[in-house]
Amino acid sequence: MALDPPNDSVAAMEKPEDNDTDKVTISTIHSAKGLEWPVVFVNSLVDGITPHYRSLDDFEELEEERKLFYVACSRAKTRLYLTAPDYFASYSGYFDKPSRFIAELSANEVTVEASKQVREESDDPVWW
Repeated sequence: MALDPPNDSVAAMEKPEDNDTDKVTISTIHSAKGLEWPVVFVNSLVDGITPHYRSLDDFEELEEERKLFYVACSRAKTRLYLTAPDYFASYSGYFDKPSRFIAELSANEVTVEASKQVREESDDPVWW
C-alpha cells in the first residue's frame, strides 16, 4: 500500500521490489491530477460529502466540486467503482442522499449495483 504522493515520506526512500505488481495507492483527488490507475474507487459519494455541503448553495463552488469529481472519475484506465454509503453522519450533519453527480453520468456507461446487508434482530444498537 502506498499513500500518494509519497515523495516526502520514508516510503519514497525505500526501493520497491520489482516483483511487487499488486499494490494499492491511496490518493486524494487533488494529488491524482495527471495520474492514472487501472482500477479506481471513488468513495463516499453522498450529497454533503461529494459535493461538500458548503458548496451546495454557491454555483461556482458546486462547479469546482463537479470538476474534482470528473478528475477522480477520469483517473481510471479500465474500471471505475463509485461507492455511496446508506448514510454518513458527522458533526456537520446527517447525509443520506447519493451524490447528484452520479445522476449526471451517462446511463449507458454505468451499471448500478446495490447491496443491502441483512442484519439479524438483536437488542444491541446498530452501531455495536
